[in-house]
Amino acid sequence: MSLAVCRTLAFLALAACAGDKSTPAEDEPTPEAPTALGEARGALPPEALTWTPILTEADALSDPRDLGFDPEGRLWVANREDDRTFIVTAPGTPEQKNERRRDAAAMHFMEEVSALAFEGPEGAGPFGNEFGSCGESENTYNDRHDPNMFMGPVLWATDLEIFAAQDPFGLGSHLDMLHQSPNCVGMAWERDNIYWVFDGKDNTIVRYDFAEDHGIGQDDHSNGIVHRLSEPTVTRVVDAPGHLMIDRATGLLYVADTGGGRVLVLDPSTGAAGRNLRATNEPLDEFVEWDGVEWWELATGLDHPGGLAVGGGFIYVAEWGTGHIKVFEPGGALVQDYDSGRGPGALYGIELGPNGDLWATDNLTPGVYRLDLTP
Repeated sequence: MSLAVCRTLAFLALAACAGDKSTPAEDEPTPEAPTALGEARGALPPEALTWTPILTEADALSDPRDLGFDPEGRLWVANREDDRTFIVTAPGTPEQKNERRRDAAAMHFMEEVSALAFEGPEGAGPFGNEFGSCGESENTYNDRHDPNMFMGPVLWATDLEIFAAQDPFGLGSHLDMLHQSPNCVGMAWERDNIYWVFDGKDNTIVRYDFAEDHGIGQDDHSNGIVHRLSEPTVTRVVDAPGHLMIDRATGLLYVADTGGGRVLVLDPSTGAAGRNLRATNEPLDEFVEWDGVEWWELATGLDHPGGLAVGGGFIYVAEWGTGHIKVFEPGGALVQDYDSGRGPGALYGIELGPNGDLWATDNLTPGVYRLDLTP
C-alpha cells in the first residue's frame, strides 16, 4: 500500500486520513504532544515500511543526491558522481522506462549536482515547464582546473527535446545560470523563474530571480536579481544535503540547516532591500543584502537534517546523521520518528510524489525508492 498523503495519518498512527478530526470518547485519554524528539508518538521500526526499488546500481546509479517530479509525473534524479540526470517515466509501474542523460556542458552546468527543484504546471515559460539545479562545486570543471567560485543555480527545460539534447552555442541546453552561490546544497522553487538556494560558500540563504530566460545555451545574465538574506544564517556540512522546500499551501519556506541541527521556517513575503553587494564576474540587474525576513525554528536538536518534503499538512525531515525520517506538524510537534534502517549518511533527497507517496534516495547503497506501508 502506497504511503499517500490521504493515508499519512495512518502512517502516523493517528487517524485514517488528514480530514478526520474526530473527538476522543470521554473515557479515552487525549494524546499529548511530544515534548522532546525521543518522545514521539507512534515510533516506527525499520520493518514498518517497505522500500520499493525504482533505480539501483544495476541502472548505473552511483551517487544519487536529490530527486523530484515534473508536472508530467516523470521522476528526475541527480547523480552527482558523473553529472548525469536520470529520467524515469511512469515510475513504479509496469510501464516504467528509465534513461540517463548528460548535458554537453555538464562539467560546468551540472558539476557536482546536489539539488533539483521543479516548477508546478502554473510555472510554464517559453520553453514549457522548467526546473532548477545547483551543485556543491567551486567550478573546477571536474577537477580539470583550479576553482574560481563561478557557480550558482541553473535553469533547465523539462522538455526532453531540449534538455541534454540541444547545444546551439557550445554551452549545452541550459536556459539560464547565475553565479553567486558556489557549494550550493539545496534549492526550492517559489514562482515564475524565482528559486531559493542554500549557499554553502557563505552559509546564507539566497533568492534568485532569473527574470526572463536567456535562451537555450546562451549567456546573458544581466537581468538577474539576487537577494542574499542577512539572517538567518545556516551551516553547510561538506558532502551532506541541506535542502529547501516551499509549502504550496502557505507559501512558507522550510530550510534544513544541516550543521545547525535545525529546520527553519521563513516567510518569503517579508524583508526589505539593504546594502548593495558586489557580484562575482557577471553583471546583474540587482544584487543586494535582504534584511528583516521573518523566520523561526520549526525543530532543533536534530542530527544533521538534510532532505525535506512538505505536503498534506506535515513536514518530513530526513536526518542525514542517523537515517531517520521525522514527521512534524507545522507548529513543530514531532508526530513520527521512523528509523529507515539505512544508517547514517544514507538519506539525501526525499520527495512527495504526484499521488502523495513518499520517495527517497539512498546514497550509501545507491538507489531510489518509493516507501510503502508493510501490510
